[in-house]
Amino acid sequence: MQDLTPLEIQKQTFARTMRGYHTDEVRAYLHLVAEEIERLLKDVDRYSRENAMLREELEDHAQRERILKDTLLSAQKVSEEVRANARKEAELIVKDAELLSERLVGQAMQRVADLERAIQDLKIERTGARNKLLATIDTVQQLLAMDAESEANELPITSMFRKMAE
Repeated sequence: MQDLTPLEIQKQTFARTMRGYHTDEVRAYLHLVAEEIERLLKDVDRYSRENAMLREELEDHAQRERILKDTLLSAQKVSEEVRANARKEAELIVKDAELLSERLVGQAMQRVADLERAIQDLKIERTGARNKLLATIDTVQQLLAMDAESEANELPITSMFRKMAE
């Protein structure tokens, strides 16, 4: 069977007969078929590319798995040799590590407590700074309001400061 393209389907013509099919309906249907074939061809192409990509990825993973297995076998052999030679030394290292870890955990907990206190202090400072800023904003707004009032009443600026002091 010859591969049909969407363009060939759309350009297909049929002989006309007296009691034949309605030409516009045939054209419309052929157009729909061509669009569907085009969509399917695109899907097939996309799936083919995706399949090839997945096959490459699968091969890469299989190769990595082989490398990991070989590495694991080598590591197990080396591990057995090292374990036999270093058992006593390992016990001493574990004891030292336990002592060190206890000390480090204590230091870390102290540091966390210090940081929490510092955070609380900063929150208090932030609240104080916010309150000061709000008070400053209120003062500036009052001054601006008084300035606008004095301009409206044409009061000298010294009268405005007297009002503020009251």
